[in-house]
Order: sequence, then C-alpha cells, then structure tokens
Amino acid sequence: MLPSSRRSRVGAPSDSDSDSDPQTYHLPLPPPDHNPIEIPDQNQNPDQDRTDLISHLPDCVLSTIISLLPIRDSIRTGILSSRFRHLWKQNPLHLDDSTIPRSLRYTTSQVVTCIATVHPGPIHSARISQFDLDFRPKLDDLIETLTRKGTKELSLGFGYKGVRRYRLPLSLLQCQTLRKVSLSDCFFPPSPFVDSSFPNLRELTLEFVFLWDDLLHCLLKSCTHLEVLQLMNCAGLQYLHINCAKLQKLTIHEEGYGTHAKEVVIENAPELRSLRLGEFTVEYTRISVQHVKKLEVLGFFSMNATMRIGNTFTKIYNQHVMSVNGSMGLPTVKKLAILVDFGNGSQCSLLPSVLRCFPCLERLDIKCIRSIGPGPDEGFWEQQAPFGFFEHHLRYVTMINFSELSAEMQFLKFLIHHGRVLERITFVCPHKLTDTWQKTMRRELSLLNCASINPEVVFLRESDSCEWVPLFYRLPGA
Repeated sequence: MLPSSRRSRVGAPSDSDSDSDPQTYHLPLPPPDHNPIEIPDQNQNPDQDRTDLISHLPDCVLSTIISLLPIRDSIRTGILSSRFRHLWKQNPLHLDDSTIPRSLRYTTSQVVTCIATVHPGPIHSARISQFDLDFRPKLDDLIETLTRKGTKELSLGFGYKGVRRYRLPLSLLQCQTLRKVSLSDCFFPPSPFVDSSFPNLRELTLEFVFLWDDLLHCLLKSCTHLEVLQLMNCAGLQYLHINCAKLQKLTIHEEGYGTHAKEVVIENAPELRSLRLGEFTVEYTRISVQHVKKLEVLGFFSMNATMRIGNTFTKIYNQHVMSVNGSMGLPTVKKLAILVDFGNGSQCSLLPSVLRCFPCLERLDIKCIRSIGPGPDEGFWEQQAPFGFFEHHLRYVTMINFSELSAEMQFLKFLIHHGRVLERITFVCPHKLTDTWQKTMRRELSLLNCASINPEVVFLRESDSCEWVPLFYRLPGA
C-alpha cells in the first residue's frame, strides 16, 4: 500500500499538485473492471477469433501485391475467396510465356491465348516465344488482342523451321501504343504496308529477320520517334543508309549468317550516342559515320577495316593505312572497343595516334586478334609519351584473348605505369587459369608499381561479364 502522500498524487492531477511539485509524474489508473491479462477460455476454438488481416486490406493494396506475383500465382489467388476472384484483372498485365509451366492437358499457346482474352487489359508487355507456327491463325488473333489492349512492349520469337517464318500481321505494324518491339525469325509484309508501321516506336530489335534495303528504309522513315535500333544477324541488306533524327543507339552485328551488308552509311543521326558494330560487320562492310558530335560509345573500331568516322579517321579502298587526324579528335567518346593485332608492327605504330584521338576515354576494351606479319620494334611502348586520358580519365581496361605476347605485355606495362586513376584491369584468357600463372603475371606486369592506388585485377576465362557481348564472341563454356 502506498503512503497517503503518494496516493494523492496518483490519478488526474489537481492544480495544487501541479504547482507544488512540477516534476511529479501522474499515472492514470485503469478502470475498475480492467483486466491487463486476458486468460483464454480453454473450451474456445482458437480459429473462431483469428482475424484475416489480408482480407481487411483495401483493393488497391491487394492489387499491388498480386501484381508482383508471377502470372500463374496471381491467377490462382482467385480460389482464396470470391473477393480475390477478379483482383488480378484490375492490374496491367505483363504476359511472359516462359513463366507458364508446360501442361499435359493444355499447350502453352492455349494458356497464353486464354489469359490474354480473359484479362480486360491493359496488357503493358508481352513476350511470346513458344507459339507453334502450326496454329498461325490463332497467333494472329492473339496479336490482334494484344494490340487492342494497349501493349507497350512486345517480344516475338519463334524457332526457325526450314523455310517457314511467321509473317507479321498488319494490326501489329499499325499499333499506336507500341514503344518497344523485339522480333525474331519472322518477316514483314510487302513494303506498302510498312510505310505506316510503328508510328510511336522508341526501340526496335530485329534478329534473324530477312530484310531488304527498300523495306528497312520505309520502316525507319515511318518510325519518326525511334531512339534504339538493333540489327542482329539480319540477312538481305546490301546498302544501308540510316536517317533517323532521334536515333541514339545503333547496333549492327553479324556472325556470318547469310550475306553481309556491303555498306552502312549513317547520314543523319545527330543524336547518336552509341555505335556498336560486330567484328564481322567491321571486317566485311564499309562503314561511314557523318555525325559524331555526341558519340559516347564506339566499338568495334578496327584499324584494318574500311571505315570513315567524321573527319577523324579515314580509310578507303586501295589505302593500306588508316589516316588519323588528331586535331579532329572525339572528346565525347567515353567507352571504346578496339580490335588490335599486337603482332603487327604497322598496327602497333598506329595505335598511339588512334588512342590520342579519344582524350576523355574512361573505358577501353581491347580484343587481341592474330595475323601474319612483321612484329613491332622491341621497346616501342617504352619510347611513347603518356596519353592525357591515361593519366586523368581511364578507369577500366579489359583485354580479350590475352596470350602474353611481348607487345601485349609492353602495352599493358605502359598503361599500368601511367594510369593514375585506373580502378580495374580485366584479363580474359583463352587458356586455363591457375594461381601460379596469375601470380607470375602480376609480377611480370609490375602491378605493385602501379601509378594508381590498388587497382582491382581480375582474370577470367569467359567474356560474359563484358558489356559488349554478343559483339565479343562467347568463349567455350560461356
């Protein structure tokens, strides 16, 4: 029992209490019938008072949760209660047939068609790669459904079966809502239908699609908002002239499938920031780039190819050495991938002049190639003055096909001893890596005497970590 002087202070404070002792804490008394500890009834079923907290959530929250589930699980929530039955239909659908498990009763194409038909839309994205071409009319109906329900991103890919390819329906080409399209193993209808195709498209990827010059010209002409264009292993092109006022990224990659384009001319692309060319494309195709004022990513650059880049680099027919205009450098380029034959003396002697044309380079990826020819002079790189970007900008270096040639070692030592801000050096080697070999390489390259502070050194057997894949070929096991 508390003393009377203390008991008078418990409860609602009075004016006299507050004035006399301002530091006193007044604790409210519980009501007389209050029981702080509830003892459950032993005879009561615990499931009777169990609250379903999920059911008390508003529909907008439940719809958000369901939208984060895979398609199969979001649909199966309908069996929980009648309230959940139609919630998945209130969310924009992202349809991907690779997430739908195969069934013994229904084919994947039947399931995809049923989902797209039942869902009222919108269907923001759809990826279809398992549709059997034997049911081509159903595929036409499915694409018609997707275009009517506001699809923004669409990926269509089919396995190539002999001479059979899927012909794109007209409804797809005239879809107003599409922003990103990826097509593989299919072909376009005749050119009159292509004149008005993809009016609001921002990104287009064509892989293993047969094209011809006039068709692609009409296609690009109608895509006035196109920003990203990727042509991967597309046959049929001969003379490709690109005029896209808003084009920012261009990728042309061929691996020897079909015939290579003879010429690629980028006539009007003032917003071009990324130009990625496959190794075979650079080797067999004449490349001309006229607008390079905003170019940030360039590769592959080859000193042995027939290419013209602005007024900086020029190599034409019957000219064995590329002309380099150092006064017209490319200060906007931050990432460069280059093909170099370190066993070729003429290429090694030209390489310093080429690299000096990129004064703000931050990332340099080198793929070492092999050819038969006279080697460089011994001590060539020891006589070279350091480059400005080596000392102030270059942070990442990747060397593919590193094979310990003397000229390769000399170049790397030159780079390591002058790269003051170098953060990581990656070696991708064609042979098995051992701890002993790596320690030997670190010692021979004098990595302990780097100009930068503790750069990260990585030795790899694969090239998948390189951002230029698939432009860099995949090594065995990748």
